[in-house]
Amino acid sequence: MSNIVLAVIELFLTVRDMGTSILESLLKVSEKAANIARVIRQDEHLIKLLVQEKKGAEKNPRFVQDFKTLADVLIQETVKHDIGSRFPDIVNHIFGEESNTFSNVLGDTITVQVQADQVATAALLSTVLSGDTQAAERLALEVHRDLRLEDVDMENLPQLNLPLEQCGIWIDPIDSTSEYISGEEAKLSANDIYKSGLGCVTVLIGVFDRVSGQPILGVVNQPFYTQHGSRWEGMCQWGVKFGDLSKCSASLLRNMEDDRAKVAVLSGSEDPNLKCRLRSAGYVVAEASGAGYKQLCVARGNADLYLLTKGSTFMWDTCGPHAILRSLGGGIVSYKRVLENGENLEEAELKYGANHTAEEQCSASHCNLEGIIAFRDRSLVHELVKILRPS
Repeated sequence: MSNIVLAVIELFLTVRDMGTSILESLLKVSEKAANIARVIRQDEHLIKLLVQEKKGAEKNPRFVQDFKTLADVLIQETVKHDIGSRFPDIVNHIFGEESNTFSNVLGDTITVQVQADQVATAALLSTVLSGDTQAAERLALEVHRDLRLEDVDMENLPQLNLPLEQCGIWIDPIDSTSEYISGEEAKLSANDIYKSGLGCVTVLIGVFDRVSGQPILGVVNQPFYTQHGSRWEGMCQWGVKFGDLSKCSASLLRNMEDDRAKVAVLSGSEDPNLKCRLRSAGYVVAEASGAGYKQLCVARGNADLYLLTKGSTFMWDTCGPHAILRSLGGGIVSYKRVLENGENLEEAELKYGANHTAEEQCSASHCNLEGIIAFRDRSLVHELVKILRPS
């Protein structure tokens, strides 16, 4: 075979590979992330070894304890590596909640990055794990695993032509880390909404337009959706809103039941007076853990609204779910700007950006300081204003 023919074949394969949908790649890497979370969670020795309490500026003031685990860092770096390798236009604009440094039990500080191959990644992780080569090799296997298409639901994915050169990605590698670490079985609140437990844990990935600030593509993976004996299976949902295209996972298209009471999902720490006013207006108030999970409840139609009055979520918490809600005709707006300032929903819609250093990523510039309202039906937000706005 001539060199010219070989060159043409190589060029064709390269173009075909680069044409792989960004959505397809995000679904695959979210499932890889879920696999890593499950592997770590099912090894009690490993989970105890990995937990490290966040300190200083990294600590979320809303919680008494807030944890960073190697699972967080490893998942975040895996997403960066896999997506950045396939889509070089976006490689410098992939951001996450965590800095990629980790201190092991010996006090050594290591920068966690996916290496060129499984052996090298295992060697680095062995250092993080204080010489636990068996655990390191197990994790490296998942990081470098080439998932088969049949491992991920790829049905009815749209062909996307996103301007990746002006896009960015926000990652929350494990949302509801405290529930992940505790490992408790899911406990129901109301309307099939989990109050706490592993069912509230999510992996959140959101693509946003760096020019407009709008979220355009979101993937939310629940690693611990169903349990079969000792084995867990996940559920992955996605949504895209770009130009005239609005499409999402088929399972999200279920209509919310017209004859049921409206449901508002909140954190357990919300003001009792707020809950009382909602109940007086006919809402069922469901408490649940995890910002990503509560937004997913709204997207699925288990809840009509998610209200958060505090500035305790960040861009990595909302970018992915926000894109999914937009694909359904909904969105996420600032609680304060709608309730207190009377701004319309378009003006109060959350926008996304990113700074470039780990220190800046954890700063207030990425915090949704004014609280949030997540919704599918815009009319309910207007109704909520009448219920809650100070007279």
